[in-house]
Amino acid sequence: MSKILVADTPEGDRRISAILSGYDLVFVRTLGEAQRILGREKFALVLAGVHVGCAVICMRSQQFLSHAITIEGLEIAAKALGCNVFLDLTWYADDATGNGAIRSLLEALLKP
Repeated sequence: MSKILVADTPEGDRRISAILSGYDLVFVRTLGEAQRILGREKFALVLAGVHVGCAVICMRSQQFLSHAITIEGLEIAAKALGCNVFLDLTWYADDATGNGAIRSLLEALLKP
């Protein structure tokens, strides 16, 4: 089973757990925590919320409370940080179909 590191706020945990059920998920809350665990353990994939800032995949798991933040700005920031993908979970329904589509995208990234 592939091990996946998820660096995000607790609010995203339930949905990520539902999308990637069956995978060995490790949740952290800060970049420092992510760096420490990445130094000790190997992961097949790293998912990071946009607030963490360093990731293979940069993701947004909930709507913004502020209109000062734009998707375009986040996509630019993700590219500047070297992220390969910006994944906006809010673009997909929080149901079996939407979560299945996200899972398929993530599993494609896990393939060698």
